[in-house]
Amino acid sequence: MKIGNVGSVSSGRGWAVAILAAAMAMTSGGALGASRGDGGKEIQGAWLVQVTLRNCATGAAMGPAFGSVVTFHQGGTLSETTAGPGFAVGQRTPAQGIWEREGHHTYTQKMVALITFDTPPNLPVTPGFFAGWQIVEQTVELTDEDHFSSAGTNASYRTDGTVYRTGCSTAVGTRFK
Repeated sequence: MKIGNVGSVSSGRGWAVAILAAAMAMTSGGALGASRGDGGKEIQGAWLVQVTLRNCATGAAMGPAFGSVVTFHQGGTLSETTAGPGFAVGQRTPAQGIWEREGHHTYTQKMVALITFDTPPNLPVTPGFFAGWQIVEQTVELTDEDHFSSAGTNASYRTDGTVYRTGCSTAVGTRFK
């Protein structure tokens, strides 16, 4: 009787292990499929980015490009830090956000950063900022596995939630290796 029970328990454990292994394979396969479903192109990883602020009406550059680092994390979150010349040292926090695949080589990203204190305008260097937050949204197109281009918008909010400035930008990114 004990041998039969041990066999049953052993068989039950074997099935449990097999089911668990299958579930893990499906889960990891699904995550990999979401990020690598196009033959190897994926956005996950760290990217060195050059951002150009644009006039939304004309598309003209509003100054030289500046650097940012964006990391697209597995699972759809992202982090970003920038050296945007319009901000005083320590005025803008690193951004946190989300990303998702929209098409074969196309992704969307949305991030938010806090603006920690006010600065007055000092044109042409900075238009000035109020304490609050900034939201940046971009559509990103992978041009190959190590490069992307993007375009999108930004909006700056006061601490009471009112929008006081909107803008447009383009960017190009190179995968950090």
